[in-house]
Amino acid sequence: MVGGGSPPELRAVQQRLILSGNINYFNSPNHDTTLTNVAAKRGICLAPGFLNDHNGEFAWIPFNCEEKMPCALYTHKSDKRDFVLAFVKEAQEIYQQNPDFAV
Repeated sequence: MVGGGSPPELRAVQQRLILSGNINYFNSPNHDTTLTNVAAKRGICLAPGFLNDHNGEFAWIPFNCEEKMPCALYTHKSDKRDFVLAFVKEAQEIYQQNPDFAV
C-alpha cells in the first residue's frame, strides 16, 4: 500500500520500490486504514518504526534504506506541568531503548 500523507522520505522509498519491478499497489488514505488493510490481509506497507505500537498484532520487519524520517514530540515551551514533563521523559527513554525508532 502507498499511504496518503507519507513524509517525502517514505514517498521516495515507495516510488523506488514501485519503479523497481513487478509490484502491485494501491493507495491508502491514512495509517489507520493501512493497518486495517494489513489486518485484513489485503496488503503490506512500509511504515516508520515510530508508528510501531508494539502490541504484537503485526510483524514489523526491518527494512534498510538510506532515507531517515525525522520524528518530533511537540509541546508548548512554557508548559511545565509535571505530567507533561514525565511523559516527555518517558517518551525519550522509550525512543532511545527501541532500535526500530530511527535516529
